[in-house]
Amino acid sequence: MLTFPLIDIGLNLASHRFTRDWKEVIARAHDAGVERFILTGTSLKTSREVALLTEKMAPGSAYFTAGIHPHYASEFGADALAQLRALLSHPNAVAVGETGLDYNRDLSPRPVQRAALEAQVDLACMVGKPLFLHEREAAPDLLAILDNFKDRLPNCVVHCFTGSEAVARQYVERGFYLGITGWVGQKKRNRDLLRALEVIPPERMMLETDAPYLTPPGYAPHITGRNEPAALPRVAELLAIGRSVPVEQVRADAYAATMTFFGLDDLRQAGG
Repeated sequence: MLTFPLIDIGLNLASHRFTRDWKEVIARAHDAGVERFILTGTSLKTSREVALLTEKMAPGSAYFTAGIHPHYASEFGADALAQLRALLSHPNAVAVGETGLDYNRDLSPRPVQRAALEAQVDLACMVGKPLFLHEREAAPDLLAILDNFKDRLPNCVVHCFTGSEAVARQYVERGFYLGITGWVGQKKRNRDLLRALEVIPPERMMLETDAPYLTPPGYAPHITGRNEPAALPRVAELLAIGRSVPVEQVRADAYAATMTFFGLDDLRQAGG
């Protein structure tokens, strides 16, 4: 069976933990079969940084998201919105985000989180790019906001999904995609996710490391305590175990889903 290349849809390469050796990190990932990377923007600062990083990587191998994470929603305003919109005109920009709601840590007041999310959803609708979403213990409010845009909502992926079967059903019913990380192999913590896998269509699952976080069980990181995109094959293996299918099926499904969701075929043809 054909071995499909891997695409890491959630890599925090602008993290200070990668500053000194990010080129080696990417080289190890390439050696492990990871073909492309979508670098996550979580603030104006990191969104600018990941845009610059994609310019330094091999053409056609790196893309980025631009957005403001709910943790940093307090920095959102009209000026931030204008700067995000400008960043999203970059040829390597493929999604608006990471945006969403986080009622687990509540690092920004909830009304502020909701306002920032709503503005970024509206921005995604205007520029016609997918949404890269974060949700922790906030699915009802997230869905309520997204449903207000349902007539013009672009593709949505809930990244690093760890929720329940019931929440997964609500996302799937709306046509959303779900990003799967090494959480899927973390025993005891992964029980809800394993049940949720039963209701998520294979063509809606994408793979991500969320590095430097969430090192998957069974992967020995180059630096202890720091996950890397080279761990993505292990995430695929753990998802294959969770789905009870061959790992090549997981890789094939994720590759097709990712190419479709982010429009990477179109970007490749355009020389991106």
